[in-house]
Amino acid sequence: MAASNSVGVVNSSLKTKVALGLGVMYLAWGTTYIGIAFTIETMPPLMSMSFRFAAASALLVLFLGLRHGWQSLRLTRSQLASSLFLGVLMLGVGLGTMSMATRVVPIGVASLIVAAMPIWTALFRTLDRDRPKLISLAGIVGGLIGIAIIMLPGQTQARPGAGADNVTLWMYIILFGNLCWSLGSFLAPRMDTPENPLLLSTYEMAGAAIALLIAGLIHRESVGDFFDASYRSWGGWVYLVVIGSLVGYTVYTWLLENAPITLVSTYAYINPVVAVALGIMIFNEILTVNIIIGGLIVIASVAIVVAIESVKKQSPLQVQ
Repeated sequence: MAASNSVGVVNSSLKTKVALGLGVMYLAWGTTYIGIAFTIETMPPLMSMSFRFAAASALLVLFLGLRHGWQSLRLTRSQLASSLFLGVLMLGVGLGTMSMATRVVPIGVASLIVAAMPIWTALFRTLDRDRPKLISLAGIVGGLIGIAIIMLPGQTQARPGAGADNVTLWMYIILFGNLCWSLGSFLAPRMDTPENPLLLSTYEMAGAAIALLIAGLIHRESVGDFFDASYRSWGGWVYLVVIGSLVGYTVYTWLLENAPITLVSTYAYINPVVAVALGIMIFNEILTVNIIIGGLIVIASVAIVVAIESVKKQSPLQVQ
């Protein structure tokens, strides 16, 4: 009897920790869009994301080295090449385009476009002759329809101060970055990568930091402009490093080991809800009819695809 009560207490404690972990993950990743928006107000977008990943990668190196020993940071050449490649493709291109586009595209709209990532990943698997279930296929088609509605030309209003920049063009640039992220998610299980997801993240962020620094220099961004930024931009940048990268990654990794993947994967359609709500409250973003209808279709479609696909294999990491 005592043993039964003990098991019950352990299960109850684990459920509480899982619930708290999910709440932290929803907030950490749902609010990173706000962090990006604050950061790029006075910081160069590519350079600021480069330094964000450099800082987060360095802190993860310290964490892993002190906890597991410095030997744990060693990779084979194949693992290093794969990790750096995925970092450039997913974080470098994916978040590089996002950081530049967020100057024009409302964060709520950006989050809904990014939310479709599981749709694209499932589509890549379908093209690779991994035949999906009929309901999963319906989710893929629904997601494509939802994205098309969101991105109808002339419907979405640009963020205040965006000037004459074409908001539809920048929406497609976000979509391109999201496709790169999805391609990386599709390729990752087929590549030689470290088993420890935090170690993989460490080298992915290092690769992204290098790529974004080069891109920033080519784009003529200045390191001086990064340091000569407003307090709000610095607050957003620190938030991205600590909460968006370190806390988000750590909590996500713990949840993967202690909760069903179908439950952990709910971040894919909870995060955009958080981002849309914050965009309205903080930046007074306007929800047009196409955003509401398309967004609801995308979220519902992603929920279907995540529920079906995550039963088959582990959901890929998506961090903003």
